[in-house]
Amino acid sequence: MQVIKRDGTSEPFDATKIDRLTEYATRGLKVDVAALKRETKLLIFDGMSTKDIFDAQVKAAAGRISVEEQDATFVAARFLLSRLYKDVTGGIHYPTLRDYLLEAVSEERVSPLLMGGTAFDLDVLNSMIRPERDLQFTYLGLQTVVDRYLIRRQEKAGVAVAPIIELPQHFFMRVAMGLALAEKPEMRTYWACQFYEVLSSFDFMSSTPTLFNSGTLHSQLSSCYLNTVADQIAADPDEHPFASIYGTIQECALLSKFAGGIGTDWTRVRSEGDPIKSTNGKSSGIVPYIKVWNDTAVAVNQGGKRNGAFAAYLESWHPDLYAFLELKKNSGDDRRRAHDIFPANWIPDLLMERVEQGGMWSFFSPAEYPELHDLYGDAFKVRYETLEAEGKYRFQEPAIEVWKKMLGFLFETGHPWITFKDECNRRNPQQHVGVIHNSNLCTEITLNTSDDETAVCNLGSINLARHVDASHPSGLNVDKLFNTVTVAMRMLDNVIDINFYPSDRARNANLRHRPVGLGIMGYAEWLVAQGIAWESTEHLLKADRMMETVSYFAIGASVKLAAERGAYESFKGSLWDQGILPIDTARKIGTLLHGEAESTLDWDKMAALIAKHGMRNSNCMAIAPTATISNIVGTTPTIEPVFQREYEEGNLSGSFKVIDPCLKYGRPELCVESYDIDQTWLVKAAALRQKWIDQAQSLNLFAKEGTKGRQLSELYLMAWRLGCKTTYYLRSQSSDLAKQRAKSAKKAAAAAAAAPVDAMESEVNLCSIDNPNCESCQ
Repeated sequence: MQVIKRDGTSEPFDATKIDRLTEYATRGLKVDVAALKRETKLLIFDGMSTKDIFDAQVKAAAGRISVEEQDATFVAARFLLSRLYKDVTGGIHYPTLRDYLLEAVSEERVSPLLMGGTAFDLDVLNSMIRPERDLQFTYLGLQTVVDRYLIRRQEKAGVAVAPIIELPQHFFMRVAMGLALAEKPEMRTYWACQFYEVLSSFDFMSSTPTLFNSGTLHSQLSSCYLNTVADQIAADPDEHPFASIYGTIQECALLSKFAGGIGTDWTRVRSEGDPIKSTNGKSSGIVPYIKVWNDTAVAVNQGGKRNGAFAAYLESWHPDLYAFLELKKNSGDDRRRAHDIFPANWIPDLLMERVEQGGMWSFFSPAEYPELHDLYGDAFKVRYETLEAEGKYRFQEPAIEVWKKMLGFLFETGHPWITFKDECNRRNPQQHVGVIHNSNLCTEITLNTSDDETAVCNLGSINLARHVDASHPSGLNVDKLFNTVTVAMRMLDNVIDINFYPSDRARNANLRHRPVGLGIMGYAEWLVAQGIAWESTEHLLKADRMMETVSYFAIGASVKLAAERGAYESFKGSLWDQGILPIDTARKIGTLLHGEAESTLDWDKMAALIAKHGMRNSNCMAIAPTATISNIVGTTPTIEPVFQREYEEGNLSGSFKVIDPCLKYGRPELCVESYDIDQTWLVKAAALRQKWIDQAQSLNLFAKEGTKGRQLSELYLMAWRLGCKTTYYLRSQSSDLAKQRAKSAKKAAAAAAAAPVDAMESEVNLCSIDNPNCESCQ
């Protein structure tokens, strides 16, 4: 039997080569080596290319991934890694960092700033490269990095997919060096080493835009944007050009072009039937404009990679609320639908109170009473009830009926999401310079917006599974966590200065306030590693103590940066400046939920440090979905419970199983799937974490088949009462989910026969009811 080599020549098939590579790939792992060799050889045929033999080995190993043989995922990753090394270098060893950068710069894929002058000591950085860390990857993790993140040569006409020129550890070093460009020249090498260490060890991972673009010629590193729509077609000459309906649509197009996810507040746009003085006509309301905005999301498709990702927010007193609730319906007049955007309710406390009390709810014209948009809490309530008493409302409905419609559409379409205006603003550290009018695409960012400022947030997540210490009250290795958080916060702060801003409103806001969003992932794995059940008081106590520790270190890191670099511009007058920290505005629910003290760390000392040095960042924390980066590091996503213990993934090589990382601890009774958990435990844990977070969390809830409307209502009322700022998707258990996966796997397998593995391009994750893992965040 003959095989075809890469240079086109043929040679006799040598089974010992397969055996040697198999022995390397299985070393130290628990797999059936003999069975793997047999299955691989069954896939070999006469005239096969050596490249296809690599793929056959990957396929054979991936096919063995199971609960019983979990290490097969690492075997498949090692086979894929061997092929990657061969493709990139022609051998099995890493080239020097200098050689990699020379090629990447000459291909105009990496910034020459990484090579120029004395910016970096490349010999020192090269000595830091740890090729052995490539062995940490699972098959899904490495496949994700290969498909989406590693730099390729410039594309050429007639070439389907440009060849890869970057290996995984060089990828992490490129990201680290790109972020270190914000440092003083003499310190860039030192900080690049520190940044590389936390990335390559999987202790921390930057968000997808940063991983894509750091160190390249296009430094768009931010994840999320928030803006607001002014109630006019075009801005006046003395106003910002984006301060209008079509101006905001234009800004969203620019932000989307460079792969930003956007949350937009539509509340100020006048409602249907409102008078238009300049034409003596009547307004068509928000829906036609949202439809144009929706089509913009489709047209400006993030560099040809995917549709734009836009989330629309509307306050609950707006007269167009019911039309807004129906935007995602699959039936009705399609001119009144916006299937490609993601609506969210921005709900004041007063509506929730009236739901509880059985009161009426009044709808007011935003054109007649624009002040309602900027008021919150008691001030909103006073003005709202004054207008109500004067009969100024457009119409009224029983509050419970409004609430039922919200929950009904949420259950049916997954939208609009439920988010809480007053809690976001009551705890806003920046309330002295503005109002939070909406959240972002994934509901974890809560920042001020105005006609002059578009909010920006830069994200990254701590991998809790890499910081486990069950003996500590927080469940964390606090010494290691302190270092990781300190380095991570510096990386996030550097993004602000390096970042490319498609909009001047975004640039001005980010440089003035400098918010960042440090989050967490691996939460479910962190619990299982300690032997803690989700439905337990021990879980709630650990959640409280863990988040307090992360918060303490994150705020402390921002103080340290302020001492070195100066406080952010709008610090004076903020809650931080007044000595008011997140815990000081939090609801005192710890004793209620777990029976122990509300806090354990020295927050008075932290307040004194803030008084002395200030804060570098107006906001420090936000827990995003982490869809892709949790796959890269091989842990559970964000704060989610186990969704499925095992499931099928498909790519152009075929389908393979993914085993939840929690199962490796040998405690299957702790790996309870999300639909089988009493959802009140998710809400309670989220509320305890929210005490310590100055922004919010992407909190998904899971409705088991047969869940009643009253149960859903109580769940969301509980989230509001306990102080959750936002919620994200309500995921409904559907009987056709398994069919959908089987269909996807079958389609992928069929595609494999028609396309080379080089062309592998995994489907991009976008927000959807069955897969709310938005890569626009992480």
